[in-house]
Amino acid sequence: MKKTVLFLMNGFGIEQLNSYNIYNAKLMPNLDSYTKNYLFTPIESKAHDLISGYRTFSTGSDLPLTYSLIDNYVDNFSNNKNFDLYLNSIKPEGKIQLFLSLENEKGYEHLKAFLKFIRSKKNNPICLHLILTADNTNNYKLIERIINRISYDIKECRIGMVVGLNSLYAMNLTAFMNLYKNEIGEKWREITKKINALENTKVKPYNVKEFFMNEGFKIANDDSLFFFNYEYCDFTNLVNTISKEFNVGIYSLFGINGIKYTMFAYPKSGISMLNSLNKIDAKALILTNKDSIKFLNYYCCGLENILSERVFFSKTDNGINPNLLKSIIKDSDYDLIIINYQVDNVSKVDELKDKLSNLDKILGVIHDFCVEKEISLFISSLYGMQKELAVDNFINGVVDFSGKVPFIVVDPIFNKSNFMVTQGNIFNLADTVYTNINNKYSGIVLIRKKGYITKMLKK
Repeated sequence: MKKTVLFLMNGFGIEQLNSYNIYNAKLMPNLDSYTKNYLFTPIESKAHDLISGYRTFSTGSDLPLTYSLIDNYVDNFSNNKNFDLYLNSIKPEGKIQLFLSLENEKGYEHLKAFLKFIRSKKNNPICLHLILTADNTNNYKLIERIINRISYDIKECRIGMVVGLNSLYAMNLTAFMNLYKNEIGEKWREITKKINALENTKVKPYNVKEFFMNEGFKIANDDSLFFFNYEYCDFTNLVNTISKEFNVGIYSLFGINGIKYTMFAYPKSGISMLNSLNKIDAKALILTNKDSIKFLNYYCCGLENILSERVFFSKTDNGINPNLLKSIIKDSDYDLIIINYQVDNVSKVDELKDKLSNLDKILGVIHDFCVEKEISLFISSLYGMQKELAVDNFINGVVDFSGKVPFIVVDPIFNKSNFMVTQGNIFNLADTVYTNINNKYSGIVLIRKKGYITKMLKK
Protein backbone atom coordinates (compact mmCIF):
# COMPACT_ATOMS: atom_id res chain seq x y z
CA MET A 1 0.00 0.00 0.00
CA LYS A 2 1.28 3.42 -0.93
CA LYS A 3 0.01 6.51 0.88
CA THR A 4 -1.34 9.07 -1.57
CA VAL A 5 -2.42 12.71 -1.22
CA LEU A 6 -4.85 14.17 -3.75
CA PHE A 7 -4.88 17.98 -3.59
CA LEU A 8 -7.99 19.31 -5.37
CA MET A 9 -8.08 22.95 -6.47
CA ASN A 10 -11.83 22.87 -7.12
CA GLY A 11 -13.08 25.64 -9.35
CA PHE A 12 -9.62 26.10 -10.89
CA GLY A 13 -9.01 24.77 -14.38
CA ILE A 14 -7.26 25.43 -17.65
CA GLU A 15 -8.00 29.04 -18.60
CA GLN A 16 -10.06 29.32 -21.78
CA LEU A 17 -9.11 31.73 -24.58
CA ASN A 18 -12.15 33.96 -23.96
CA SER A 19 -11.59 34.08 -20.19
CA TYR A 20 -10.72 37.17 -18.21
CA ASN A 21 -7.02 36.58 -17.61
CA ILE A 22 -6.28 35.49 -14.05
CA TYR A 23 -3.56 32.85 -13.98
CA ASN A 24 0.12 33.82 -14.21
CA ALA A 25 3.44 32.58 -12.86
CA LYS A 26 3.77 35.44 -10.35
CA LEU A 27 0.36 34.74 -8.83
CA MET A 28 0.99 30.99 -8.45
CA PRO A 29 4.78 30.43 -8.66
CA ASN A 30 4.67 27.01 -6.99
CA LEU A 31 2.00 25.59 -9.29
CA ASP A 32 3.74 27.10 -12.29
CA SER A 33 7.01 25.35 -11.41
CA TYR A 34 5.24 22.01 -10.79
CA THR A 35 3.68 22.06 -14.28
CA LYS A 36 7.23 22.40 -15.70
CA ASN A 37 9.18 20.06 -13.44
CA TYR A 38 6.75 17.16 -13.01
CA LEU A 39 4.46 15.05 -15.16
CA PHE A 40 1.59 17.32 -16.19
CA THR A 41 -1.37 17.25 -18.58
CA PRO A 42 -4.82 18.80 -18.87
CA ILE A 43 -7.67 16.32 -18.32
CA GLU A 44 -11.35 16.63 -19.19
CA SER A 45 -14.06 17.54 -16.70
CA LYS A 46 -17.71 18.08 -17.57
CA ALA A 47 -18.52 18.78 -13.92
CA HIS A 48 -19.62 22.27 -12.90
CA ASP A 49 -19.58 22.11 -9.10
CA LEU A 50 -18.34 20.01 -6.19
CA ILE A 51 -21.34 17.67 -6.24
CA SER A 52 -21.25 16.85 -9.96
CA GLY A 53 -17.47 16.57 -9.69
CA TYR A 54 -17.67 13.88 -7.03
CA ARG A 55 -20.46 12.11 -8.92
CA THR A 56 -18.14 11.66 -11.91
CA PHE A 57 -15.03 11.03 -9.80
CA SER A 58 -16.76 8.30 -7.77
CA THR A 59 -19.26 6.71 -10.18
CA GLY A 60 -17.74 7.52 -13.58
CA SER A 61 -21.00 9.10 -14.76
CA ASP A 62 -21.20 12.63 -16.15
CA LEU A 63 -24.98 12.40 -15.86
CA PRO A 64 -27.16 11.21 -12.98
CA LEU A 65 -27.84 7.46 -13.17
CA THR A 66 -31.50 8.38 -13.47
CA TYR A 67 -30.92 8.93 -17.20
CA SER A 68 -29.89 5.29 -17.63
CA LEU A 69 -32.87 4.11 -15.64
CA ILE A 70 -35.29 6.07 -17.84
CA ASP A 71 -33.56 4.71 -20.94
CA ASN A 72 -34.94 1.33 -19.91
CA TYR A 73 -38.50 2.68 -19.71
CA VAL A 74 -38.83 4.74 -22.89
CA ASP A 75 -40.54 1.88 -24.74
CA ASN A 76 -43.10 1.12 -22.06
CA PHE A 77 -43.75 3.45 -19.13
CA SER A 78 -46.80 1.38 -18.25
CA ASN A 79 -44.46 -1.23 -16.72
CA ASN A 80 -44.35 1.05 -13.72
CA LYS A 81 -47.65 0.95 -11.85
CA ASN A 82 -47.02 4.40 -10.39
CA PHE A 83 -47.66 5.83 -13.85
CA ASP A 84 -51.15 4.33 -13.80
CA LEU A 85 -51.72 6.19 -10.55
CA TYR A 86 -50.64 9.40 -12.24
CA LEU A 87 -52.78 8.83 -15.37
CA ASN A 88 -55.85 8.06 -13.28
CA SER A 89 -55.39 11.33 -11.42
CA ILE A 90 -55.70 13.42 -14.59
CA LYS A 91 -59.15 15.01 -14.75
CA PRO A 92 -60.87 15.12 -18.17
CA GLU A 93 -61.45 18.89 -17.96
CA GLY A 94 -57.91 19.77 -16.90
CA LYS A 95 -54.65 20.49 -18.69
CA ILE A 96 -51.47 18.45 -18.27
CA GLN A 97 -48.76 20.86 -17.09
CA LEU A 98 -45.43 19.16 -17.75
CA PHE A 99 -42.18 20.65 -16.39
CA LEU A 100 -39.08 19.21 -18.09
CA SER A 101 -35.56 19.60 -16.68
CA LEU A 102 -33.75 20.57 -19.86
CA GLU A 103 -30.04 19.73 -19.94
CA ASN A 104 -29.20 17.52 -22.92
CA GLU A 105 -30.48 15.60 -25.93
CA LYS A 106 -31.41 12.58 -23.79
CA GLY A 107 -34.08 14.65 -22.09
CA TYR A 108 -35.60 15.39 -25.50
CA GLU A 109 -35.75 11.67 -26.38
CA HIS A 110 -37.26 10.81 -23.01
CA LEU A 111 -39.84 13.56 -23.42
CA LYS A 112 -40.96 12.18 -26.80
CA ALA A 113 -41.43 8.70 -25.33
CA PHE A 114 -43.31 10.01 -22.31
CA LEU A 115 -45.66 12.12 -24.43
CA LYS A 116 -46.35 9.13 -26.68
CA PHE A 117 -47.27 7.13 -23.57
CA ILE A 118 -49.60 9.86 -22.28
CA ARG A 119 -51.28 10.31 -25.65
CA SER A 120 -52.05 6.60 -25.79
CA LYS A 121 -54.21 7.05 -22.68
CA LYS A 122 -55.28 10.72 -22.48
CA ASN A 123 -56.32 13.51 -24.85
CA ASN A 124 -55.95 16.46 -22.47
CA PRO A 125 -54.14 19.58 -23.69
CA ILE A 126 -50.46 19.40 -22.77
CA CYS A 127 -48.49 22.50 -21.79
CA LEU A 128 -44.72 22.02 -21.66
CA HIS A 129 -42.57 24.19 -19.40
CA LEU A 130 -38.79 24.00 -19.59
CA ILE A 131 -36.56 24.26 -16.52
CA LEU A 132 -32.99 25.23 -17.41
CA THR A 133 -30.47 23.54 -15.11
CA ALA A 134 -27.04 24.22 -16.69
CA ASP A 135 -24.59 26.60 -15.01
CA ASN A 136 -22.44 27.30 -18.08
CA THR A 137 -23.31 29.78 -20.81
CA ASN A 138 -21.68 27.42 -23.32
CA ASN A 139 -24.85 25.30 -23.01
CA TYR A 140 -27.08 27.87 -24.73
CA LYS A 141 -26.55 26.60 -28.27
CA LEU A 142 -27.62 23.13 -27.17
CA ILE A 143 -30.62 24.57 -25.32
CA GLU A 144 -31.66 26.53 -28.41
CA ARG A 145 -31.34 23.45 -30.61
CA ILE A 146 -33.47 21.30 -28.30
CA ILE A 147 -36.16 23.96 -27.94
CA ASN A 148 -36.37 24.28 -31.71
CA ARG A 149 -36.63 20.50 -32.09
CA ILE A 150 -39.47 20.40 -29.57
CA SER A 151 -41.27 23.32 -31.27
CA TYR A 152 -41.09 21.81 -34.75
CA ASP A 153 -41.18 18.05 -34.15
CA ILE A 154 -43.44 17.45 -31.16
CA LYS A 155 -47.03 18.30 -32.00
CA GLU A 156 -48.62 16.86 -28.84
CA CYS A 157 -47.77 19.95 -26.80
CA ARG A 158 -46.84 23.62 -26.94
CA ILE A 159 -44.05 25.25 -24.98
CA GLY A 160 -45.41 27.66 -22.41
CA MET A 161 -42.80 28.92 -19.95
CA VAL A 162 -39.02 28.72 -19.85
CA VAL A 163 -37.39 29.34 -16.48
CA GLY A 164 -34.06 28.80 -14.71
CA LEU A 165 -33.91 26.34 -11.82
CA ASN A 166 -32.82 29.01 -9.34
CA SER A 167 -35.91 31.09 -10.09
CA LEU A 168 -38.05 28.19 -8.86
CA TYR A 169 -35.92 27.90 -5.72
CA ALA A 170 -36.46 31.58 -4.88
CA MET A 171 -38.45 32.46 -1.79
CA ASN A 172 -40.26 35.24 -3.67
CA LEU A 173 -42.23 33.63 -6.49
CA THR A 174 -44.48 36.63 -7.20
CA ALA A 175 -43.26 37.23 -10.76
CA PHE A 176 -43.35 33.52 -11.62
CA MET A 177 -46.86 33.07 -10.24
CA ASN A 178 -48.11 36.19 -12.03
CA LEU A 179 -46.91 34.66 -15.29
CA TYR A 180 -48.25 31.20 -14.44
CA LYS A 181 -51.69 32.42 -13.31
CA ASN A 182 -52.30 35.26 -15.73
CA GLU A 183 -49.82 34.89 -18.61
CA ILE A 184 -48.52 38.34 -17.78
CA GLY A 185 -44.79 38.64 -18.30
CA GLU A 186 -41.97 38.62 -20.80
CA LYS A 187 -42.79 36.92 -24.11
CA TRP A 188 -40.28 35.61 -26.69
CA ARG A 189 -41.73 33.66 -29.58
CA GLU A 190 -38.37 33.70 -31.44
CA ILE A 191 -36.11 31.73 -29.11
CA THR A 192 -32.91 32.54 -31.04
CA LYS A 193 -33.20 36.25 -30.19
CA LYS A 194 -33.77 35.46 -26.51
CA ILE A 195 -30.83 33.04 -26.40
CA ASN A 196 -28.56 35.66 -27.99
CA ALA A 197 -29.67 38.21 -25.41
CA LEU A 198 -28.94 35.79 -22.56
CA GLU A 199 -25.53 34.91 -23.98
CA ASN A 200 -24.58 38.55 -24.49
CA THR A 201 -25.49 39.45 -20.90
CA LYS A 202 -23.66 36.34 -19.54
CA VAL A 203 -26.72 35.05 -17.65
CA LYS A 204 -26.22 31.41 -16.74
CA PRO A 205 -29.09 29.14 -17.78
CA TYR A 206 -30.07 28.19 -14.23
CA ASN A 207 -30.40 31.90 -13.37
CA VAL A 208 -32.76 32.76 -16.25
CA LYS A 209 -35.87 34.67 -15.20
CA GLU A 210 -39.19 33.25 -16.35
CA PHE A 211 -40.50 34.08 -19.83
CA PHE A 212 -43.03 32.43 -22.14
CA MET A 213 -43.22 31.43 -25.79
CA ASN A 214 -46.90 30.58 -26.41
CA GLU A 215 -50.22 31.47 -24.72
CA GLY A 216 -52.80 29.10 -23.31
CA PHE A 217 -50.86 27.61 -20.42
CA LYS A 218 -52.23 29.50 -17.42
CA ILE A 219 -52.81 27.24 -14.45
CA ALA A 220 -56.34 26.38 -13.37
CA ASN A 221 -58.13 24.13 -10.92
CA ASP A 222 -58.28 20.53 -12.13
CA ASP A 223 -54.94 20.80 -13.95
CA SER A 224 -52.31 18.14 -13.34
CA LEU A 225 -48.64 19.06 -12.73
CA PHE A 226 -45.84 16.64 -13.50
CA PHE A 227 -42.13 17.42 -12.94
CA PHE A 228 -39.96 15.39 -15.32
CA ASN A 229 -36.80 15.78 -13.25
CA TYR A 230 -33.57 13.76 -13.06
CA GLU A 231 -32.02 15.08 -9.85
CA TYR A 232 -33.20 16.09 -6.42
CA CYS A 233 -34.81 19.52 -6.15
CA ASP A 234 -36.33 21.32 -3.18
CA PHE A 235 -39.55 22.75 -4.59
CA THR A 236 -41.33 22.97 -1.23
CA ASN A 237 -41.94 26.71 -1.59
CA LEU A 238 -43.19 26.37 -5.17
CA VAL A 239 -45.47 23.43 -4.38
CA ASN A 240 -46.92 25.15 -1.31
CA THR A 241 -47.51 28.37 -3.24
CA ILE A 242 -49.39 26.57 -6.03
CA SER A 243 -51.34 24.28 -3.67
CA LYS A 244 -52.66 27.21 -1.62
CA GLU A 245 -54.45 28.67 -4.64
CA PHE A 246 -55.27 25.72 -6.89
CA ASN A 247 -56.76 22.25 -6.59
CA VAL A 248 -54.15 20.41 -8.64
CA GLY A 249 -52.41 17.08 -8.42
CA ILE A 250 -48.61 17.35 -8.34
CA TYR A 251 -46.31 14.46 -9.32
CA SER A 252 -42.65 14.01 -10.21
CA LEU A 253 -40.42 11.53 -12.02
CA PHE A 254 -37.93 11.27 -9.14
CA GLY A 255 -38.07 12.47 -5.56
CA ILE A 256 -38.61 16.22 -5.07
CA ASN A 257 -38.91 17.78 -1.65
CA GLY A 258 -42.50 18.98 -1.32
CA ILE A 259 -44.04 16.41 -3.69
CA LYS A 260 -45.65 13.26 -2.27
CA TYR A 261 -46.14 11.19 -5.42
CA THR A 262 -43.03 10.12 -7.34
CA MET A 263 -42.67 7.56 -10.13
CA PHE A 264 -39.18 6.24 -9.33
CA ALA A 265 -36.73 5.90 -6.47
CA TYR A 266 -33.19 7.06 -7.16
CA PRO A 267 -30.97 4.20 -8.40
CA LYS A 268 -27.84 2.99 -6.65
CA SER A 269 -24.45 2.74 -8.36
CA GLY A 270 -22.35 -0.42 -8.61
CA ILE A 271 -19.30 1.77 -9.26
CA SER A 272 -18.15 4.03 -6.45
CA MET A 273 -15.19 5.18 -4.40
CA LEU A 274 -16.33 2.87 -1.59
CA ASN A 275 -16.33 -0.18 -3.85
CA SER A 276 -12.90 0.74 -5.20
CA LEU A 277 -11.48 1.16 -1.71
CA ASN A 278 -12.98 -2.20 -0.72
CA LYS A 279 -11.15 -3.86 -3.62
CA ILE A 280 -7.76 -2.61 -2.44
CA ASP A 281 -8.52 -2.74 1.31
CA ALA A 282 -7.83 0.99 1.72
CA LYS A 283 -9.28 3.89 3.73
CA ALA A 284 -9.79 7.49 2.62
CA LEU A 285 -10.12 10.77 4.49
CA ILE A 286 -11.82 13.65 2.67
CA LEU A 287 -11.29 17.17 3.97
CA THR A 288 -14.14 19.50 2.98
CA ASN A 289 -16.63 22.00 4.38
CA LYS A 290 -19.41 20.80 6.66
CA ASP A 291 -22.27 21.54 4.22
CA SER A 292 -20.74 19.31 1.54
CA ILE A 293 -20.19 16.19 3.63
CA LYS A 294 -23.67 14.68 3.22
CA PHE A 295 -23.65 15.10 -0.58
CA LEU A 296 -20.09 13.88 -1.04
CA ASN A 297 -20.69 10.84 1.15
CA TYR A 298 -23.78 10.06 -0.96
CA TYR A 299 -21.74 9.88 -4.18
CA CYS A 300 -18.64 8.30 -2.64
CA CYS A 301 -20.78 5.47 -1.23
CA GLY A 302 -22.50 4.66 -4.52
CA LEU A 303 -25.56 6.92 -4.20
CA GLU A 304 -26.30 5.87 -0.64
CA ASN A 305 -25.98 7.91 2.54
CA ILE A 306 -24.46 5.23 4.77
CA LEU A 307 -21.73 5.19 7.39
CA SER A 308 -18.74 3.47 5.87
CA GLU A 309 -15.63 1.98 7.44
CA ARG A 310 -13.55 3.21 4.50
CA VAL A 311 -14.70 6.77 3.67
CA PHE A 312 -14.23 9.39 6.39
CA PHE A 313 -14.59 13.16 6.50
CA SER A 314 -12.99 16.07 8.32
CA LYS A 315 -14.44 19.60 8.33
CA THR A 316 -12.43 22.53 6.97
CA ASP A 317 -14.90 25.36 7.68
CA ASN A 318 -12.27 27.23 9.70
CA GLY A 319 -9.78 27.07 6.85
CA ILE A 320 -7.00 24.69 5.89
CA ASN A 321 -4.09 24.63 8.33
CA PRO A 322 -0.94 23.39 6.54
CA ASN A 323 0.72 22.18 9.74
CA LEU A 324 -2.38 20.21 10.73
CA LEU A 325 -2.47 18.74 7.23
CA LYS A 326 1.12 17.59 7.54
CA SER A 327 0.30 15.88 10.82
CA ILE A 328 -2.73 14.12 9.29
CA ILE A 329 -0.74 12.96 6.29
CA LYS A 330 2.15 11.69 8.37
CA ASP A 331 0.48 10.11 11.40
CA SER A 332 -2.94 8.91 10.26
CA ASP A 333 -3.55 5.42 8.93
CA TYR A 334 -5.50 6.68 5.91
CA ASP A 335 -4.17 5.43 2.59
CA LEU A 336 -5.77 8.30 0.67
CA ILE A 337 -6.10 11.89 1.88
CA ILE A 338 -8.19 14.16 -0.36
CA ILE A 339 -7.86 17.89 0.28
CA ASN A 340 -10.66 20.02 -1.17
CA TYR A 341 -9.68 23.65 -1.65
CA GLN A 342 -12.49 25.62 -3.30
CA VAL A 343 -11.78 28.84 -5.24
CA ASP A 344 -15.11 29.60 -6.94
CA ASN A 345 -16.97 30.94 -3.88
CA VAL A 346 -15.98 34.53 -4.74
CA SER A 347 -17.66 37.53 -6.37
CA LYS A 348 -14.65 39.71 -7.28
CA VAL A 349 -11.51 39.20 -9.33
CA ASP A 350 -9.34 40.40 -6.43
CA GLU A 351 -10.97 37.81 -4.15
CA LEU A 352 -10.17 35.07 -6.64
CA LYS A 353 -6.56 36.21 -6.93
CA ASP A 354 -6.22 36.16 -3.13
CA LYS A 355 -7.72 32.64 -3.03
CA LEU A 356 -5.33 31.39 -5.71
CA SER A 357 -2.34 33.01 -4.05
CA ASN A 358 -3.23 31.41 -0.70
CA LEU A 359 -3.85 28.09 -2.45
CA ASP A 360 -0.40 28.25 -3.98
CA LYS A 361 1.25 28.84 -0.59
CA ILE A 362 -0.57 25.90 1.04
CA LEU A 363 0.25 23.75 -1.97
CA GLY A 364 3.93 24.65 -1.57
CA VAL A 365 3.96 23.47 2.05
CA ILE A 366 2.22 20.18 1.23
CA HIS A 367 4.46 19.63 -1.79
CA ASP A 368 7.65 20.08 0.22
CA PHE A 369 6.38 17.78 2.96
CA CYS A 370 5.31 15.02 0.56
CA VAL A 371 8.63 15.21 -1.29
CA GLU A 372 10.54 14.97 2.00
CA LYS A 373 8.51 11.96 3.19
CA GLU A 374 8.37 10.37 -0.30
CA ILE A 375 4.57 10.39 -0.28
CA SER A 376 2.76 10.50 -3.61
CA LEU A 377 1.10 13.85 -4.31
CA PHE A 378 -1.42 14.27 -7.13
CA ILE A 379 -2.57 17.82 -7.86
CA SER A 380 -5.77 18.34 -9.82
CA SER A 381 -9.32 19.69 -9.74
CA LEU A 382 -12.74 18.10 -10.22
CA TYR A 383 -14.21 21.06 -12.10
CA GLY A 384 -13.37 24.48 -13.45
CA MET A 385 -15.53 27.52 -12.81
CA GLN A 386 -17.23 29.75 -15.35
CA LYS A 387 -18.30 32.83 -13.46
CA GLU A 388 -18.82 36.55 -13.95
CA LEU A 389 -16.78 38.49 -11.39
CA ALA A 390 -16.49 42.19 -10.60
CA VAL A 391 -13.21 43.61 -11.88
CA ASP A 392 -13.95 46.98 -10.26
CA ASN A 393 -17.03 49.06 -9.47
CA PHE A 394 -17.91 49.51 -13.15
CA ILE A 395 -16.57 46.49 -15.06
CA ASN A 396 -17.32 42.75 -14.85
CA GLY A 397 -15.36 39.96 -16.45
CA VAL A 398 -16.17 36.28 -17.07
CA VAL A 399 -13.55 33.92 -15.67
CA ASP A 400 -13.74 30.67 -17.64
CA PHE A 401 -11.79 27.68 -16.32
CA SER A 402 -14.38 25.16 -17.58
CA GLY A 403 -13.83 22.03 -19.66
CA LYS A 404 -10.33 20.98 -18.66
CA VAL A 405 -8.45 20.84 -15.36
CA PRO A 406 -4.76 20.24 -14.59
CA PHE A 407 -3.27 16.92 -13.47
CA ILE A 408 0.21 16.97 -11.92
CA VAL A 409 2.14 13.98 -10.54
CA VAL A 410 4.67 14.55 -7.76
CA ASP A 411 6.35 11.23 -7.03
CA PRO A 412 10.01 10.08 -7.06
CA ILE A 413 9.14 6.98 -9.11
CA PHE A 414 7.09 8.74 -11.81
CA ASN A 415 9.80 10.97 -13.25
CA LYS A 416 9.64 12.69 -16.62
CA SER A 417 12.47 10.60 -18.05
CA ASN A 418 10.75 7.24 -17.75
CA PHE A 419 7.03 8.08 -17.59
CA MET A 420 4.41 10.12 -19.41
CA VAL A 421 0.84 11.21 -18.71
CA THR A 422 -2.00 10.71 -21.15
CA GLN A 423 -5.17 12.68 -21.67
CA GLY A 424 -8.26 11.43 -19.92
CA ASN A 425 -10.92 12.60 -17.50
CA ILE A 426 -11.53 12.88 -13.77
CA PHE A 427 -12.81 9.30 -13.50
CA ASN A 428 -9.47 8.16 -14.94
CA LEU A 429 -7.91 10.35 -12.23
CA ALA A 430 -9.75 8.27 -9.63
CA ASP A 431 -8.50 5.01 -11.21
CA THR A 432 -4.97 6.43 -11.20
CA VAL A 433 -5.22 7.24 -7.50
CA TYR A 434 -6.46 3.77 -6.53
CA THR A 435 -3.83 2.05 -8.69
CA ASN A 436 -1.11 4.17 -7.10
CA ILE A 437 -2.25 3.09 -3.63
CA ASN A 438 -2.31 -0.57 -4.64
CA ASN A 439 -1.07 -1.63 -8.08
CA LYS A 440 -3.37 -4.66 -8.01
CA TYR A 441 -6.26 -2.33 -8.77
CA SER A 442 -7.43 -2.55 -12.37
CA GLY A 443 -8.52 0.62 -14.14
CA ILE A 444 -7.70 3.06 -16.93
CA VAL A 445 -4.86 5.18 -15.56
CA LEU A 446 -3.34 8.46 -16.69
CA ILE A 447 0.31 7.51 -16.09
CA ARG A 448 2.16 5.38 -18.65
CA LYS A 449 5.70 4.06 -18.78
CA LYS A 450 7.60 5.28 -21.82
CA GLY A 451 8.58 2.67 -24.36
CA TYR A 452 12.03 2.51 -25.97
CA ILE A 453 10.83 4.21 -29.15
CA THR A 454 9.26 7.02 -27.16
CA LYS A 455 12.55 7.56 -25.29
CA MET A 456 14.47 7.75 -28.56
CA LEU A 457 12.04 10.32 -29.95
CA LYS A 458 12.40 12.46 -26.86
CA LYS A 459 16.21 12.62 -27.11
